[in-house]
Amino acid sequence: MITLFRVYQSVNSARSQDAPGPEKSMSSVIDAFENARFTYEQHMQTCRQCHADAAPCAVAKHLLRIYNLARRDRMRATGADAPTA
Repeated sequence: MITLFRVYQSVNSARSQDAPGPEKSMSSVIDAFENARFTYEQHMQTCRQCHADAAPCAVAKHLLRIYNLARRDRMRATGADAPTA
């Protein structure tokens, strides 16, 4: 199972534009997006609190923020306009 820290770390490493060294590759941005998407979807399918309350829990809200940041970074990296939802 992917831990929340690993997802957060992969999104932040793909987002850091001020970091010295080589530019982030397209695959690292896409990997961060896929990790964030997978973790969010897995949480929503397995969280008892989300299902019992019919509303997202605090962890789900946090994972959704990470997923949205990764999606935004992927859209910037590919140069495509992001669909608004």
